[in-house]
Amino acid sequence: MLEHMVFRGSERWPTSFDLTAAIENAGGTLDGYTHREATVYYSRLPRPHMAHALEIIFDMVRRPRLSPEDFLIERDVVIEEIKQDAQASPVVAEEALDSLLWPDHPLSRSPAGKEATVATLATEDVRRVWEWAYAPSHTVVSVAGDVDHQEVCDLVAGLVEGWAPGQGYPPEVPMAPEPALPGLDSRWAEGQTAYVYAGVRGVPSTHPDRPALELLSCAVGELASSRLWADLRDARGLAYDVGSEVTSFADSGALRMWAGVPPKRQAEAVERMLAQAAGARKGLLPEEFSRAKNFVVGELTMACETSEDMAHWLLWGDLAHRRLIPPGAVRATYEQLTPADIERAAALWVPERVQIAIAGPAPRRGARLLKMVQAQSASVRGPSASVASVTHTVRPRSRRP
Repeated sequence: MLEHMVFRGSERWPTSFDLTAAIENAGGTLDGYTHREATVYYSRLPRPHMAHALEIIFDMVRRPRLSPEDFLIERDVVIEEIKQDAQASPVVAEEALDSLLWPDHPLSRSPAGKEATVATLATEDVRRVWEWAYAPSHTVVSVAGDVDHQEVCDLVAGLVEGWAPGQGYPPEVPMAPEPALPGLDSRWAEGQTAYVYAGVRGVPSTHPDRPALELLSCAVGELASSRLWADLRDARGLAYDVGSEVTSFADSGALRMWAGVPPKRQAEAVERMLAQAAGARKGLLPEEFSRAKNFVVGELTMACETSEDMAHWLLWGDLAHRRLIPPGAVRATYEQLTPADIERAAALWVPERVQIAIAGPAPRRGARLLKMVQAQSASVRGPSASVASVTHTVRPRSRRP
């Protein structure tokens, strides 16, 4: 909500039109996004107008209008955005998986919030967050292009002059223990496709095993030559959209895979994902390891080909790692990985830790998959072991008339 309000106007450029027109008149663009751990405002424009862009962005951040009239307009916009996401199968399934991985923790919630929560907000709530969050000690500035470092430092020093220190962040919410048992959450979502997500908790951004997990994810589902593509898409014709990813935050992370499938085949998708999770624990074949490493190293070689790419790279290096990391140094880290590193990191895909989330037009079919998840866990834990309980939520929604 605050990000939307910042774009409504500032002290020197009092309307959203004034802000965007000022940048576009210089041949540039102005945009922003809110991540779970940061909000980013950025501009891409010709080098001669760099100082102008910095002035505009700093005025937006330091002196937003935050008027009650703008708040009412943007609140409706945000609520409409939330409503759209609440009907999309992949979004609903991913949020359901997050609620299983991080129960009762902020990481389990979408950055946009819930419709009921946003509807109760007032302008004062947004201003209160701005007062403690938008402070010089919380701000990272990244500029890339044909620029002089000292010139940028001098410009920023002038723009932050007189900026009052922030009030500090609210107390951190303790991370709940990871679920000890597999869980399944099946929810209604609009459309003809059911999205199936499988995931486990991963590692924080700075964990030494994160590069190995990225390489494993490439071989499992990110590449068109990956295991998920070969199994679910090429061999079975089960899904068009399949994939996997590694997400990391300051104090946690997740490994996840997904597929968009016909509702009648979601049980088959769950079965194959559990099989792929079990297979991932064994590491990679030599040719898979080599292909994934070559792909990641190649991507890193091209990661900062544009000034915009480089600016974002520098920004998130500082946000995630509190230091600047040259692309070449990261590339060297991946080049030094060994199959043993992958096998060690792959141990996170323990079947009894796997959480399953499904969203689509037939949520009650998901209830029948509980036994499959239980059986998969029990088969690994041993014949004498049993699953005491499985988190399970079926939340069908009524169709609109």
